[in-house]
Amino acid sequence: MIEAKLPENELGRMNALTEYQILDTMAEQFLDDLVLLASKICEAPVSIISLIDENRSWFKSSYGVPRGEVERKYSICSHAILQQDIFIIEDTLLDERFHDNPTVRSDLEIRFYAGAPLKTCDGFNLGTLCILDSKPRQLTSDQCQALAVLAAQVVQQFELRKSNFEIQQKNKELEYLNASKDKFFSIIAHDLRAPFHGILGFSDVLETEIETLDEQGIRDIAGYLRCTAQATFKLLENLLQWAMSEGGAIVYNPQTVNMAELMSDVCEILQAVAQKKSIQIECNIEKDLHCFVDLNMMLSVFQNLISNALKFTPNGGQIYISALMQNGQVEITVRDTGVGMSDESFQNFNQRKQIRSEKGTDGEKGSGLGLLLCLQFIEKNHGNVQVTTQKGEGTVFTIYLPIDQTHIPTMNHELRMIG
Repeated sequence: MIEAKLPENELGRMNALTEYQILDTMAEQFLDDLVLLASKICEAPVSIISLIDENRSWFKSSYGVPRGEVERKYSICSHAILQQDIFIIEDTLLDERFHDNPTVRSDLEIRFYAGAPLKTCDGFNLGTLCILDSKPRQLTSDQCQALAVLAAQVVQQFELRKSNFEIQQKNKELEYLNASKDKFFSIIAHDLRAPFHGILGFSDVLETEIETLDEQGIRDIAGYLRCTAQATFKLLENLLQWAMSEGGAIVYNPQTVNMAELMSDVCEILQAVAQKKSIQIECNIEKDLHCFVDLNMMLSVFQNLISNALKFTPNGGQIYISALMQNGQVEITVRDTGVGMSDESFQNFNQRKQIRSEKGTDGEKGSGLGLLLCLQFIEKNHGNVQVTTQKGEGTVFTIYLPIDQTHIPTMNHELRMIG
């Protein structure tokens, strides 16, 4: 027995075969009809649509034998895909390549073989439409022509399957984008409109009734306006980031980032909020600890996580931030002594849904988009997150990020609700 050589375009051929997503799929009537036609036209007891992958010849459709597979090294079709035209063996026992092939000596007793290559428009032979017989014979020119035509019809059916699959994928993407658009407008209509009503209302009071207000009243209104404006700006910032992330406008641009410096920048931004609630932020990160991430995305992630911890931690609470090297990854932990996540928020985050906006311990408002953004940005950076929460005691976010390009872990997120 002589094994077939690999085609010169084997890598491209295998990639093309994978793109059709047809291996190990169920039988399909149209293809079954084509093998039946091949068998009847060529007056052969067996007809098979055989696809050649790395290790086997797999039967997509068959007539006269059950669907199955044969090791590639024993498959006559592995020789046929090296040809441009129909490959015919009139008597396998007289051919040194096949006379001692186990498939020839099997129950099928393959003495005659004819296989038309299943050639794509790019010139890749994915497999064959072949006919088999247990006795030596020949094909007429009309039968050869018919077999070639049927093989072309098989490839056309593959193309239709591929096109239908691509259309289904596009439809799913459109449905997702439409849902995202509806969510975007819903947030604008509700979460973004509400604070502006407050800003406009108190601005009107200042303009029309300032003479009747004492200094403390003016300070109270100014403080409300400042806090509401800050919250609205944060909401708008998250909303724009989320919209760009959903639409693919945010580009992943990784670099080596010093985690101590990054966290110092984030804590400096949020220091005023922490002081207002008398919350102590304790940061314990080695100065030379680095990871390979997109800097802007990670600034957003940790700003959102720590801002969220401040929001749901009562006055006088603590937030602990730490980072260390763990199994080829950087492990960053953000732990608070807050109220913990509600069951609904926990489940929504676990299901990658927007979390319903909940007021913080001082009545702070939000959009519920922050944590969803964090999850998306962490995954874009080939990281994963684990969340543990306990009502009345706080929440712990543990983020794992790659040290460099050679340490890219599998994306995953895991959550645990306690109590």
